[in-house]
Amino acid sequence: MPDYEWGVDTSAEFIIKNGSFNTGRSFVKAILCLYTYYLPKCFRDNALINISNSWLKQSNSRNYHHFFPRAFLTKKGYEPWQINNVVNITIVDDYLNKRDIGAKAPSRYMKTFSKENDDIVSAMGTHLIGNLEAFGIWSDDYDKFLSMRARAISRALKKRVVSRLIDEEGQLLTSSDMEEEATNFE
Repeated sequence: MPDYEWGVDTSAEFIIKNGSFNTGRSFVKAILCLYTYYLPKCFRDNALINISNSWLKQSNSRNYHHFFPRAFLTKKGYEPWQINNVVNITIVDDYLNKRDIGAKAPSRYMKTFSKENDDIVSAMGTHLIGNLEAFGIWSDDYDKFLSMRARAISRALKKRVVSRLIDEEGQLLTSSDMEEEATNFE
């Protein structure tokens, strides 16, 4: 069993606070790996999403979908740093992202997909998104969505990260974390 000199924080609060979306960040890569572990399915028909590193290595890939679209949240007054969080990212096919979702409110596009996909609950589970009402999707409640999805991500991470005594001390920012953060704002 490996032993480290630093703690790992898998709490929902830490995930939100440190979730600035940049595919060059190791923290974000870890969460994206978790997303792919669940073999994300298409919202429309439960088809498997093509997950290829060549498609996913850039943050601006059409396969990265802001579940609450950027344009929608900007109109609601959210700042880019609040919108571009890995918790708000799902992996979808580029056609769905560009043509079917766009800047629509989640309640609007999910209503359409719910009519088309009898097993939408199963599809959303592969994105670590549970009950659409509880996750704030029908009410377009972004804050509730962030909170609920971060909890789901946290639970999934806790199943995979071996807990150690040092983890109780929390996870400290390192110089490499700061370098990663600096690249997000250039």
